[in-house]
Amino acid sequence: MPKRERRFYLTQDVTNLTDAQWSASAPLVTAASPQGGRPTNIDQRATVDALRSKQRTGYQWRRLPADVPPMSSVRSSCDTWSRDGTRIKIHDTLHQPARQALDRDPEPSISVLDSQSTKTTEAGGDRGFDGGKKVNGRKRQCWVDTNGFLCACSCIQQTSRMTKGRNGFRMREIRVDEGYKQGLGAWMEKNTAIRLNVIKNRLDKRDVPSFRSDG
Repeated sequence: MPKRERRFYLTQDVTNLTDAQWSASAPLVTAASPQGGRPTNIDQRATVDALRSKQRTGYQWRRLPADVPPMSSVRSSCDTWSRDGTRIKIHDTLHQPARQALDRDPEPSISVLDSQSTKTTEAGGDRGFDGGKKVNGRKRQCWVDTNGFLCACSCIQQTSRMTKGRNGFRMREIRVDEGYKQGLGAWMEKNTAIRLNVIKNRLDKRDVPSFRSDG
């Protein structure tokens, strides 16, 4: 059986990988599957570019641009790489070079942890109600360095609270708001060498101007 010709997709987008980024991450996505099978004829660099573009823009799977691999192939690669940890490996591979390009130490020492409440669809799954923000859905916990580069992220239902941390890098301090001072600080003091710095809200509610009309 003749070898199939590899298909290439010329995408033009600001989220596309540079040649240096692709050379670093290519071994993670082009390696043969341990389960065997026929090698794909899809250009995996175009697949990664399509996933990066979708992550940045948030458009639906069926609205992928016409100059990227088929939606079914991109979605299949996304699911596979999420299950086997390839997406995390790609992030960790590019994290240090990205910091070095900004003339920073490859490993961060100070970071920020914060949460965001998001509504969910009718697809089901875990969800809860955030009484503070009046949102019924899930809470995303995002841990980033001072450049905004992601260190870790988790998505949980609203009624639970993040109680696990990751002790790594040369991290010595994590800055959080007052919503994390219950429980997390004690857990980190007991299990890690990282200091939890709770940043208090400096805005006094008595100083907030009132827009109530007297008429």
